[in-house]
Amino acid sequence: MRNYSHRTVLILPLTFVLSAMAPAMLGQTEQAAPTPESTLHVTSRLVVLDVVVIDSAGHFVPNLDRSQFTVTEDKVPQTIRNFDPPSGHEMPPGSAAKLVVNSSADLPKIGNAPVNILVFDEVNTPFHHLAYARQMMEKYLQAQPEVLPVPTLFVAAGATKIAVLHDYTQSRADLLESIRKHTSDLDFTTVMNSLNGGNGGADNGMVKTLGALTQIAESVRGVPGRKNIIWVGTGYGKAGDLNNMSQSDYDRVLAAIQRVTDRMLAARVTLYTIDPEGTAAADPGNAQQIDPTAMGGATGSYGDNMAFESFATATGGRVIGGRNDLESQIAQVSMEGTEYYTLAYAPTSTSGATRPYRRIRVTMKDPSLRVITREGYFGGDAPVAAVAPNKAKQSTDLKFDLLSAAKTTLVYSGLHVDATPGKNGYTLLVNANDLHFADQPDGSRLAEVTVIEVCYAAKGKELGQHAAELKERLEASDQIGPSSRVGFSFPFLTPMGTASIRFVMRDAATGTLGSANVKP
Repeated sequence: MRNYSHRTVLILPLTFVLSAMAPAMLGQTEQAAPTPESTLHVTSRLVVLDVVVIDSAGHFVPNLDRSQFTVTEDKVPQTIRNFDPPSGHEMPPGSAAKLVVNSSADLPKIGNAPVNILVFDEVNTPFHHLAYARQMMEKYLQAQPEVLPVPTLFVAAGATKIAVLHDYTQSRADLLESIRKHTSDLDFTTVMNSLNGGNGGADNGMVKTLGALTQIAESVRGVPGRKNIIWVGTGYGKAGDLNNMSQSDYDRVLAAIQRVTDRMLAARVTLYTIDPEGTAAADPGNAQQIDPTAMGGATGSYGDNMAFESFATATGGRVIGGRNDLESQIAQVSMEGTEYYTLAYAPTSTSGATRPYRRIRVTMKDPSLRVITREGYFGGDAPVAAVAPNKAKQSTDLKFDLLSAAKTTLVYSGLHVDATPGKNGYTLLVNANDLHFADQPDGSRLAEVTVIEVCYAAKGKELGQHAAELKERLEASDQIGPSSRVGFSFPFLTPMGTASIRFVMRDAATGTLGSANVKP
């Protein structure tokens, strides 16, 4: 494989701050024509289902084989092509009680084992409930072994940004310390409203929450196993009064929710929501049980149900509220996220012209058993926002993806990127198999990416940013192997006083993101 010179073809106007971009999540966007690389394209890949099976008492049922499962899509029977029992995604042999993962860089060591993502919702949760949630989170961790069985990422969805409290780790002590050190990112007006008896939710809570879910889903797209988001907080309420919405506003809200759902399903994310406003007494005897009556109702293609809880049922998770044993609920869903079967099928429907909702149903040969899995998906290709020739007409989705990723410390893994110093800037090395190469008329193949870099001072002050669209062409004779990498030359001037540089790369064809952090 040979590398070729790269030409900067577009500089984006990246002087916007993230808070100015988030409201556009619900706005109209200019979208490119669908591409054949959508991760949910029904003719290009299998549909993967993580399925939790419980008995009438709410206990997980192990030791089942594929003959016990039946899958239908829009009432049409499907053939199960792949089947993995719970043992197929366990941590590596001999790793029990050993600290295998202490950062994102360690995740390849665990193969397709699941990970947990604990999220503090500091946008929508009333102040006094948030304090209680922190106490219960500490209580949950204190009851865990010194080495957690599931690698865990700890983040806070704050008023101004997504903050990583601790990168992936199995260290109980490190996670506890991150809670104690964290200063909540709260909106002053929202706090005062909560203290004065208001509902405590932010005016733009829905927008910020959709943005947070999008960021988290995109960041874990390259992690192969199941990702369990355990969202501790209120979440936004129903998306406004739908009866009073204009049709155009209704369509925009529904489209935004659909886009976020697409990204979560594409990243194999399951959402569990735990509302800290608990009132019901705990039942110690049910610590290892799932309440079959609390699994939520069907949301399907959403219809008039646009509440935050819809994401839980749409992704195969659960909604938990009205409990005062929050720490037990966190422990329960954390364990539940490891006890599942994985089924995969190639849909018999090959129509991708539109994006109707395709309902999935999994049933058991034993009718007394119940399943928890995602309800379906939107067919066809998920649109990918393209880079516009006119910089003033860049799509909202593209700008949000790049800017939000550049202004957080979340590790984006859809593209595996490393940055090394080069002539007048840096060379960005990315795994060739992560990129989409489009066939050209002359037999060559072309990859296009958009890159943004942000330079920071030692105390986190932004010193400057730069963005460009870069291209890499491979000849027909170039072969891409498992370890092949492509180098993109990215020239820019590093401002004086720069202590760290954040790079974010986005594949123009698929929208997949990768990040790298360096110290110059």
